[in-house]
Amino acid sequence: MFISNLALKNRTTVAVLILLITVAGVFSYAMLPRESAPDVPIPYVLVSTVYEGVSPEDVETAVTMKIEQELTGIKGVKEIRSTSREGLSFIQIEFDPDIDVEDALQYVRDKVDQAKPELPSGAEEPALTEVNISEFPILIASLSGDISPERLRLIAEELEDRIERIAGVLDCEVTGALEREIRLEFDPDRLAAYAISIDELISLIPGENVNISAGGLQTPGTRFNVRVEAEFADPADIDHLLLTVRDGRPIYLNDVATVVDTFKDRETFSRLDGDPSITLSVKKRAGANIVQVAQHVKAIFNEARSKLPAGVEVDVTSDQSKDTLMMVRDLENNILSGLVLVVAVLMFAMGLRTSLIVALVIPLSMLMSFAILQAMHITLNMVVLFSLILALGMLVDNAIVIVENIYRYRQQGAGRLEAARAATAEVAWPVISSTATTVAAFAPLIFWPGIMGEFMKYLPITVIVVLSSSLFVALVINPVAASMLIRVRRPSDSVIERPGRFMSAYRRLVYASLHSAPNRAVTLIVAFLVLAGVRVLYGKYHHGVELFPQPDPQQAVINIRAPQGTNVSRTDELARLVERRIAEIGRRENLELEHVLTNVGSPGGMVGLGEQPVGPHVADVRLIFKDFEDRRRRTGDVIAGLRPLLADIPGAEIKVDKMEEGPPVGAPVTLEISGDDFKVLEALSRDVVARIQGTPGMVDLRSDFEPSRPELQFVPDRRRTMLLGVNTNMIGQFLQTAVFGREVGIYRQFNDEYDITLRLPLSQRTNIEDLLRLTIPNAQGDPVPLSSLGRFEYRGGFGDIRRVDQKRVITLTADAEGRPGPAVLADVRARLDGLDLPTGYSLAYTGENEEQQEAMGFLGQAYAIAILAILMILVAQFNTMGAPVIILITVILSLAGVGVGLLVTGTPFVVIMTGIGVVSLAGVVVNNAIVLLDYTRQLEKQGKGLLDAAVEAGMTRLRPVLLTAITTILGLVPMATGIAFDFRQMRLVTGSESSQWWAPLANAMIFGLGFTTLLTLVVVPAMYVAMYSLLERLGFGGLRRPDEGEPPAPTT
Repeated sequence: MFISNLALKNRTTVAVLILLITVAGVFSYAMLPRESAPDVPIPYVLVSTVYEGVSPEDVETAVTMKIEQELTGIKGVKEIRSTSREGLSFIQIEFDPDIDVEDALQYVRDKVDQAKPELPSGAEEPALTEVNISEFPILIASLSGDISPERLRLIAEELEDRIERIAGVLDCEVTGALEREIRLEFDPDRLAAYAISIDELISLIPGENVNISAGGLQTPGTRFNVRVEAEFADPADIDHLLLTVRDGRPIYLNDVATVVDTFKDRETFSRLDGDPSITLSVKKRAGANIVQVAQHVKAIFNEARSKLPAGVEVDVTSDQSKDTLMMVRDLENNILSGLVLVVAVLMFAMGLRTSLIVALVIPLSMLMSFAILQAMHITLNMVVLFSLILALGMLVDNAIVIVENIYRYRQQGAGRLEAARAATAEVAWPVISSTATTVAAFAPLIFWPGIMGEFMKYLPITVIVVLSSSLFVALVINPVAASMLIRVRRPSDSVIERPGRFMSAYRRLVYASLHSAPNRAVTLIVAFLVLAGVRVLYGKYHHGVELFPQPDPQQAVINIRAPQGTNVSRTDELARLVERRIAEIGRRENLELEHVLTNVGSPGGMVGLGEQPVGPHVADVRLIFKDFEDRRRRTGDVIAGLRPLLADIPGAEIKVDKMEEGPPVGAPVTLEISGDDFKVLEALSRDVVARIQGTPGMVDLRSDFEPSRPELQFVPDRRRTMLLGVNTNMIGQFLQTAVFGREVGIYRQFNDEYDITLRLPLSQRTNIEDLLRLTIPNAQGDPVPLSSLGRFEYRGGFGDIRRVDQKRVITLTADAEGRPGPAVLADVRARLDGLDLPTGYSLAYTGENEEQQEAMGFLGQAYAIAILAILMILVAQFNTMGAPVIILITVILSLAGVGVGLLVTGTPFVVIMTGIGVVSLAGVVVNNAIVLLDYTRQLEKQGKGLLDAAVEAGMTRLRPVLLTAITTILGLVPMATGIAFDFRQMRLVTGSESSQWWAPLANAMIFGLGFTTLLTLVVVPAMYVAMYSLLERLGFGGLRRPDEGEPPAPTT
C-alpha cells in the first residue's frame, strides 16, 4: 500500500504528525461549542397579530383569513395552521425541508405586506418570527419568596440586567411579574357634565408627553441642538394638564379623571413550591458554549443568594447545560472504558505491547475527528456525542486487522519493516472496503428529510468522520508504531492461538460443516431454520413498535383547563387544589420531586414549537423531578400513578403529560376532524370520542374544541342612535375604552417604560347595570345614556378557532400508557372503521403516526440504497458477483440478531433508533465476511484447494474477526446497559440517563453483530464452498479464479 509504505519510509515525519494531531485535537475539543440539541434550521415561520378586545370569530374573519389567503400562493408551503383567539391571530406556516428559512421568512413577509391594507385599522402590525432551536431558553430559574410583588419584581429585573451583560447571552426574559401601569380613571358623569368626549381625553397625552428634536441653531461661534423635552418626569405631572376651556373656564385633567400609579390587571399567577415566583428565562446566542453561559448565569445566582432578603430563593428549574455535561461525561467515560476494554481484550489475545499499538487508534482518531468537526462548525451536542460513542467500538476494527496481520507475519519470521509492509499490503484493500461499506450504510442517513433528518443527520456525519480518521490512523500510524514497538511471543503464550479446546472445536466444526455436500446443505438449512425460528418467535412475542424511545421523563406537566369564561382567580384556586393534592400524595409516597412550579394563565417561560395555550382558564402545574442518579423510583411510574389520583378534581379537565425530549412529533394518538361548520365538527368529534373512549392503553383523551365562551354583546338600536346623534363606532370605542382600557402614552423612568392607560374605575365596571348608567357625549356634546342607545344580550361564542390549510379543525389527542402508541392507534382505527363522514369533512391521523410513517418510509429507502451501495463496493473489491452475494447474506443474519435482541431485552422496535441501528448494521456486519472471503481467495490464488482455503482462512482470520466484533460490542455495552466507570470520581456508575435514549440503537448493533459474527464463522465458508463447488460441477469453476494478470498475494 503506497501510503503505508511512504509512512514506513518517513517514520520521523509520522511522529511529528502524531504530535500535530494531538495538539490540534486537544485544542479543538476544548474549543468545540457545547449544546444540548443540534442547532437545526426549522422550516417554520410564525405570524402573530394582536387585535385587542375582538372575539375569536371576528379575529378569524377580519385577520386570520385575510392573511391565510395571501399565504397560500407561497412556494414550498407544506401546511398552514392558525389559531384565532380573543384579541390574537396566530398563524404557523410549515415549509418543505429544502426551503431556506431566511428565504421562507422573506416570502411570508412579502405576502403579509400585501395583506396589510385589508386588515382592520384597530389591528396591530403583524409580527413575524422564525423558529430557532438555539433561541429556546437554555436555563430557566424561578425567584420566589413571601415578599411584596413589587420588591420581588425589582430583584428579578436587577438579575435580568446582570445576566444580559454576560457574553454569549442573547436575552433574559422576566415573566410572571406584576407590570406597573399609570392609569387615568375617568369619571363618565363629569365628562358628560363638561361635555368632554373620550376622543379629547385620548388625544391629550400624546400631545403633551413629547420629546422632539428641532435640529441645530447656529450662532456666532456656537452651534446649539434645539429640543423640546416635555416627557412626564413624574405621574403627578399628568394630573394638572389642561384639558380644554369651556366658557372661559379652564378644565384640567384632574377635574374629570384620577391619575393612579398602580399595576395592570393580574392575568397570570406563578408559584414555586407554593410561594409567589417570577420566572427568568435565559437564551444564548447561536454558537455560544451552553456550558460556559450557564456557569456564568449560575455564578450570578450564587452571588445573589447571599444578598437576597430573608425567605427569598432563586432556584434553577431547567438547565440544559446539565444534560450536556452529563453527555460529555458519558463520552469521556466511554472512551476511557473502551480504551481499557480494548487493551484488556487485545492483551489477552496478543500481549500488552500489541494491544497498546492497536489502542493507539482510539485517542488519535478521536482527536483527529474533533479537529475535523470544529472545522465543519459542528457543535458538541447529544447526537454528536452518541455518534462518537457509537463509533468508538468500530474505529479499532481496522487497526486490529492490520496490527494482528503484522503480528502474524512477525511470528512467521519476517523482519520488522518487511512484516509491516507485507502485512499491511495484504489486508489494506479489504480494510478500505470494510470502511467503505460502513460509510455506505451511514451515508444515506445524511439525506433524511424534515426536522427529524436535520436533527439526526449529525449521527452519520460524525460516524463517517471518525471512521475515516481511524482508517487514516490504521494505514499510516499503526504500521509505523508496529514496526517499531511490536514484540512477538511464542504462539503457545496466546490463549486464542493455544491449540486447546476452543481452536480445536472451531476447526472440527468448520471442517465438519464444509467437507461434504450433505454437511454443507445441513449447515445452511440449520442457519435458515434459525432465521425462520427467530422470525416466528418475534412475530408471536414482539413488544410492538414505537417512534421514539421512552426514557424516564425529567419533568411532568399537569395541564388544567377550566371552561371558557373562567376568570384567572378561579383557575388559580383549581391550581392550588392540584398543588395541595400533590403535597398530600407526596406525604404518603415518594414522588421523587425537586420542585413544583405552577403557572396560571401562561406557560411561564416554557416554550416549544408553535403557540402555547394561554388564557385565564388554563394553568399548568409542572413537576420537576430529582436528577436521574438521585432517584429511587421511575418517574414514568410516578406519572402513571398520579393520573387516577387527580381525575376526581371538579371544575376542570386535568391531564398529566410527561415532558417529551427530541424533535417535536405530537401525541401518539392524534385525530384531526376538518370541515367548515363547527356545529357539524362538534357532533362528529362527540361521535368519535364515544367510539374510541375506553381503548386499552389510551389515556388523557382530550378535544381542543371549546364551544362555550360566554359573551356579552351590546346590540344598538340604530334608529335611536341616529336620532340621538351617536353612531355605532362611538359606542364601540367608548365601551372598549371604558371596559378594556386604551393605551394613550408611555411613561419613562430610567431605562424602563410603562403604559399610560385610560379606563373606567373598577367600581364602575363590575356589572351590566354599571355600564348601562354610563353616558356618551353625542356629536353636539350632550350626554346620552348608554341604556337609551340599545341593550346587552348574553350570547355564547366559540373559544379558540383552529384551522389547517384554511379549513376549521377539531383535534383529538391522547397518550399511550402500558402499550406502544402504534398499537393503541391501531385499535382506535379499528373502532372508527364504520364512521360516516359528511361530504366536505375528513378525518386524518397525524401527530406521531404521521412522523412514524415518514420515518419508516425513509429508513426503508435508506436501507435499500445502503445495500446497493455496499453491493457495488463488494463487486469492485472481488470482481465477481458470487462473493458479494454471500457477504450480503450476513445482512439478513443481522436482522435475525436484532430480533433476538428485542426479544431478550423485552423492548419494542423503536423506529428511529432501532431503525438506524438496522441500517448501520448493513455496513458493519459485512466487514468480517469481507476479511474472511478475501483471505480465502488469496489462498486459492496461491494454489490451495477450495475446501482447504476456506478452512485455513477461517482459522487464520478467527482472531481478527472475533476481536473486531468483541471490541465493537464492548464499546457499545456501556450505552446499552448504562453501566460504566466514572474515571473522575473513580466509581462504577449503574444507570445512565442518556443510555435510555440511545440503548435501542446500541442493542440493535450489539445483538445484530454478535449473532452475525457467530454464524459468519461457519455459514459464510459453507455458502462459499457450496456455491463454487456447484459451479465447478456445472463447468463454471473459472468464475471464482483471479484474472491471469493479477499478482499473487504475499506468501504467509
